Amino acid sequence: MRNIAILFKVELLEAIRNIKFIWLTIFFTILGVTQPLIDKYMEVIIQNVGGIDGIMIDPNAPDPQANEVLLATFSGQFNQIGLIILVISFMGMIANEKNSGVQGFIFTRPVSSLEYISSKLFGNWLISMVCIAIGSIVSYFYTIYLFDYYSITDFLLFLVFYSVWILFVISLAVLFSTIIKSSIFIGVATILLSMVFLLLGNINETFSLFLPSGVLTLAESLLLQTGSANFLLLIAPIIYIMINIFTAKFFINQV
Repeated sequence: MRNIAILFKVELLEAIRNIKFIWLTIFFTILGVTQPLIDKYMEVIIQNVGGIDGIMIDPNAPDPQANEVLLATFSGQFNQIGLIILVISFMGMIANEKNSGVQGFIFTRPVSSLEYISSKLFGNWLISMVCIAIGSIVSYFYTIYLFDYYSITDFLLFLVFYSVWILFVISLAVLFSTIIKSSIFIGVATILLSMVFLLLGNINETFSLFLPSGVLTLAESLLLQTGSANFLLLIAPIIYIMINIFTAKFFINQV
């Protein structure tokens, strides 16, 4: 545990040194306020970019509820361009150290491959979630300002389950980092496979039980309060994360 704590601290210090906390937080904050603005002022935006000729807008359509806007923020912003930028931010976490020889130096110390992988996984997960959480909270308050009230406790619960999905994505990047040397290819492989899981997860809830993206279905049902939440959807992502960790451990030991 001491080695994990030391390596974990190194990850955080590196993120501070590279101002990752700052630019990634700003990025997710911008994403977080974009969706509420679009949903609130769509008609005004259309009129100012060329008019509404040929576009049918129901003047009697009710404004979306706050939880619907928050869900659109995550599904339409965070899980698309947000996910891409997030993966780019940590895709070289292991490959760069391997290529520069830093990883070899670390393993001359009494550090196990599992400790090394765990520090990378949870260090980058914490960095990612701090930035996402700040952007999300800004989005939450801006959304309830523009629309209506929604319980912050329920929103934070949604964020907790969303963080499991982010942990899976990072574990996927960790796995690819032990197999692929190029950071670019690691990023592409992680993004593509994550998007595939997102698309497959939209088929139905039963199918989602076997996918890591099933936790997003659970988070969505809690956010929209559509009925009883199926917490069995938590099992698959945890299993996938463990598989990724121990498969990465196997490959890193082959070096």
